[in-house]
Amino acid sequence: MSVVTNRRYIIRQASASRKIACLKCGEPMLTAEQIANLFDITQRRVFQIIETGAAHFSETDAGAAMICLKSLAAILNGEAQNNQSPLND
Repeated sequence: MSVVTNRRYIIRQASASRKIACLKCGEPMLTAEQIANLFDITQRRVFQIIETGAAHFSETDAGAAMICLKSLAAILNGEAQNNQSPLND
């Protein structure tokens, strides 16, 4: 038996903030801090993931890392599925 869950994330930004889209897929990009808060992980974990090249990211002119929400979510969802153990009947 397996359990499938779906998550929906609603991201609201202040109207004054500039929205940044991923150059590879066009999806929203967030700061490492926003990603860490959203997924309840550490910023260190976020940077470990982007250092592997698995998640889309870029840097702003000021040097801030911007991470693609969709690509990072796919990685984290894959990790969660790999860590699930089969349920005993």
